[in-house]
Amino acid sequence: MKLATTTGDFRLSIDKKPECIALFKGTGFRHLDLNLYKAIYPDSPFLDDRWDRWVGEVAESAAANGMSFCQAHSPYGNQFSTGEEYEVFLMATIRSIETCGRLGIPQTVVHGRDIGGYPSREYRDLNLQRNLDFFSCLFPAMEKTGVRVLIENSCDRHAPTRENSRHYLSTAAEVVEMVEYVNHPLIGACWDTGHANVQGVDQYRSIVELGGHLKGLHINDNYGDMDSHVAPFQGTTNMDSIMQGLQDSHYGGYFTFEAGNILRDGGVWPNYRREWEFRGEKVTRLMNVPLEIKQQAIALLYQLGKHMLTEYGCFEE
Repeated sequence: MKLATTTGDFRLSIDKKPECIALFKGTGFRHLDLNLYKAIYPDSPFLDDRWDRWVGEVAESAAANGMSFCQAHSPYGNQFSTGEEYEVFLMATIRSIETCGRLGIPQTVVHGRDIGGYPSREYRDLNLQRNLDFFSCLFPAMEKTGVRVLIENSCDRHAPTRENSRHYLSTAAEVVEMVEYVNHPLIGACWDTGHANVQGVDQYRSIVELGGHLKGLHINDNYGDMDSHVAPFQGTTNMDSIMQGLQDSHYGGYFTFEAGNILRDGGVWPNYRREWEFRGEKVTRLMNVPLEIKQQAIALLYQLGKHMLTEYGCFEE
């Protein structure tokens, strides 16, 4: 397996994505997951006529810095919304697929959605159909570009309603059910190890259950209490169970990190750094991590990944 990580590691705004790519030079990583998670935020070049030039700048930066893209993460939004909110989200998701096509990125993660009310059979069926209605809108772009869309596992802590603490797509069985219900050759699964640790599922059995549907990974850790996105060995996730599951399921994709909180800036969800005032003024000199130190942390992340893959005899440069 080859190592990859998300461009979200450095948490720069979407318009600074070309500069962000350059920051990975010298960290060991040569393969990246293009993070478009916040591409629909206000003033994003992704939403207007700057998009074409932006894609070109991303391609130029990747080439200049010796980077390639193995997958992407499409914008996050609510596919069950209505009106303008829905139209903007759908447009941005289709545009993310077209971006992958232009940049030669073979696949992108698109979150499924839970309407709430699960686990009743009625709401489960409605969840499946509403998700299918949305994903089917992506089929033309997927077929035109050849880009695969991956549905990611979630966890109950992301449940949409407080009245019901379950979140559909939080187990491998539910992800398989959704992938097979959508039933398109360009639909697959992405396994997020951090979500799985919060959910408390057996990672080995889950990965084996996904089988051939598994096409991508989000490797990260936490203490099982919230979706912290820290590095392996910074939490309670058993990494042996993951590695053995990948080997026994004959996974052939990239080992892609989504662990940007290996060093956390102050204003990052879900653990915000406490603010402090001194003599009536807010003090923020040590609120965020300098980029050059964060680069060293990402280089350490690469070494952690190399160690994990080497121990299981599957590391590739």
